[in-house]
Order: sequence, then structure tokens, then C-alpha cells
Amino acid sequence: MTSPASRSERVLHWFRSDLRLRDNTALAAASGRASELVLLFVLDDRLLGGAALGAPRLRFLLDSLARLAAALEARGQRLVVKRGLPEVVVAALLRTWKIERITWNRDYGPYARRRDAAVRRAADGLGAVVEEHKDRVVFESSELRTRSGAPFQVYTPFRNAWWARWHAERPERAGPLRLAPPLATARGDALPEASAFGVGSDATALPTAGEDAAARRLERFLAGPVADYARDRDRPDLDGTSRLSPYLRFGAISVRTCLHAALELLHTEPRSRDGARKWMDELIWREFYHAILSDHPRVLARCFRPEYDALVWDDDDAAFRAWCEGRTGHPFVDAAMRQLAATGWMHNRPRMVVASFLTKDLGIDWRRGERFFLARLVDGDPASNNGGWQWAASTGSDAQPYFRIFHPVKQGERFDPHGDYVRRFVPELRGVEPRFVQRPWDAPAPPRDYPRPIVDHAAQRIRALRRFEVVRAGREARRADKD
Repeated sequence: MTSPASRSERVLHWFRSDLRLRDNTALAAASGRASELVLLFVLDDRLLGGAALGAPRLRFLLDSLARLAAALEARGQRLVVKRGLPEVVVAALLRTWKIERITWNRDYGPYARRRDAAVRRAADGLGAVVEEHKDRVVFESSELRTRSGAPFQVYTPFRNAWWARWHAERPERAGPLRLAPPLATARGDALPEASAFGVGSDATALPTAGEDAAARRLERFLAGPVADYARDRDRPDLDGTSRLSPYLRFGAISVRTCLHAALELLHTEPRSRDGARKWMDELIWREFYHAILSDHPRVLARCFRPEYDALVWDDDDAAFRAWCEGRTGHPFVDAAMRQLAATGWMHNRPRMVVASFLTKDLGIDWRRGERFFLARLVDGDPASNNGGWQWAASTGSDAQPYFRIFHPVKQGERFDPHGDYVRRFVPELRGVEPRFVQRPWDAPAPPRDYPRPIVDHAAQRIRALRRFEVVRAGREARRADKD
């Protein structure tokens, strides 16, 4: 329990995945209590010391922090940046600056939970009050349960329960922020360059970071593309999506803000209703995958459906490299992988197709693709990334059977009908007629500098089905033995 709000405490707010001032639950609570306020971000050596963060995400994070620091300075506050292990850094600051209360917004991954427990123990030992808030999601997994009290394992029932709770509670955004003054003695380190972490200045073209950029992107999306979102969201050749995923990943905008803005549109723009509803569904998918990770942390290493841990995957390094480099000979797949390399981002429809191609056409373990994506996506989030990969691999929380296998050519012909997306990222095919761009080997003069397909989809589809059928047959045999 917390005491009534007062402005008599020295409070520290610990920024993590909430790099914004507007609609920030824990930050608003901290400032409402504080007579002096410290605003901290810890560059966590456990995350920065390996490949877990990824170069695009690291660069976007540093840009986000620089813009947050500038916004705070404009309001008479400062961002205190420190590098190290959070439990060590926070304990030292609580002790040195005699902090009485620390606030943060909860994260739900297994590492975040261990980290936060360690910081809480350190704070408890120093007599500081720890105040955690819900902010990263609208509803936490514990708030949404089946009638039997179990976690949801399928999206549609989760979605229905989510909307029922929304209508019952009508969650509001955090009120206007009045920042308390800074602690005069609180100083941090200079914000480092990416090179300090061994990350060079690569050619990846990342979006502008920060809260203002997120707000502009939301406004642009709701002013135009959302109207046709239900129809165009699967078309990577069109600019039909919000592109807000990096901002949601780092909390430059809250999911509540997005949902309230979309709901307002339902009442003011009838033409946009279908698109707004569909976009809100996609935001709830994000909540679903966070719930899955929260309730089943094992999914980061193992299949959500345990029987599929018995799948035997192919160990084809050459095929994996071809997939990574966008030279599989399947244009839609290659365009997507090259988009990822060039921009640090990939449209959602191609994400599904390339994941299906790796796991079903190449027979390669979904975990290799998941790790590759997490290291290269600017919006890479463990919950959504894992959920998407397990969905595509048919090992995850999905009501559809394992025999859903995307045809890489037909997907390209359906969702990139004129080949504009392919030609944008695969220059070898820019001279190929639109009707042949998804199957250039059928063109009268196939391009010589583009590879032939490394696998035959029809044959690999049969292999993929057999791979799953072997596991299912083994499971049925074990059940029969028990009976």
C-alpha cells in the first residue's frame, strides 16, 4: 500500500521501456509525490555487453535518450544516465542521494523480472519504498483469465476478454505532467556514442526517435492510411501501416494513447472505422504476446506447445546464410530480408512469409530466425518477436493447424502484385516484367545475377508436413501406451 500523495519526498523514477513524458504512469506518480525528483536511465551492461540488444535498436535507444534528455532540459529537469548493473547503480544512488522512493513501470520478460527483483531487494535494504506501475500494457496477464482461472492460450478468446474488461473499466491516460524540480546534486554521465559499445555507423536507415516523432507518426497514420488499413495492411508495396512499432517498443508512445486516438476516430470518421478497429486488434495482439511471455517464460527457449520440442530440424548453415543475406532465389523472401538489412525494419506480412520459409521450406529451427531478427530489428521485442516466430513455425499459441505453410511466390503475387516491393529492395530484378518479378526463372530472359531458388517449395512443403506428422504420431503412440 502507498501513503497519500504528498510533495515531501525525494523520489527517483527509473526509465526503462517508457521513454516519454506524456501518459507515463509511474513518472506521473513520482512527480506527484516528489519535492525533488531524479530521472534515471541505466545503460545495463548485461544487455549492452552482448548481441541481445542489436545495433539498430541500440542506435535508436541512444537517439531516444538524447531526445528525452532535451525534452527534460526544456522543462527544467535533467536525465541522469549511468552505466552498469541496475541493482548496483540504483543502490549507490539511493544511498548517495538519500532517495526515499523509487518508481518504475513493470516489464514482463524473465530477465526484467530478475533484474527488478534484485533492485527491489537493494532498495528494501536501504529503506527506500519501491512503487511499481502498470504501463507497458493496458491489461496484465493476471487481469485476463478464462472462466476456470487459467491463462488464455488462443488469441480470439483473449481479445474478447480484453475488450470486455476495457468496456468495464475504460482505462484512462495519465493526466497532465507537472515535473517536480530536480535534485540539485544529481548528475549522470555523458550519453555515449554507439561506438562505445562496439557498434559502428552502418548503412541502416533508422526512423527518427523520440516522443514527438511518435506523436507525428500516429497523427499522420490516423489522418490517412488508417482508413484503408483493413485492406492495405498486408501490402508491403504500400505505405499502409502505422510504423509505430519502434516507438511502442521503447515506450516513446503509450498503447493507451494509440487506443484512445483510434477510438475517437470511430466516432468522428465513419470511413475509418473498419481500419481503426483492425489496427486496434493488432495492438491487442501485442498485449497477447506479452501475456504469453509473462505466463510462460519458457517460450524464449522452448516451444509453447511442448510436444513440438521433439521436432528434428535441419542444420543447413549454407541455406541459413542465404536466407539471412536475401539470396534464396525467392524474390518476396529476399526483398524482405534486404529490407531488414537496409532499414532495421520489416513489414509484418513479409515477416510471416520469411519465418514460414525458414521453418517450413528450409526446415531450420525457428530459434535461429528469432535470434537473427532480435539482433537486427529496431522494434525487436522479445514477446512479440517470439510470438510471431512460434506462430509462423506452428509451435506457438495458435488455433490453426501445423499445415499452414505460406507459398513464397503466391504470397508475393497477392501482396506485391506489381512487384514494386521486390524491385525496391532487389535491384537485380528491376528490369524484369511485373508478371515475372515474383518468379523470374519463368521470364523469357531470366536475370543472370539473381540466384535460382535454393529449394523447391512443393517438395519442401511435403517434408515439413512429415516432420510434424512424425511428432504427432509419436505423441499419439505414447497416449495409446498410457491407455
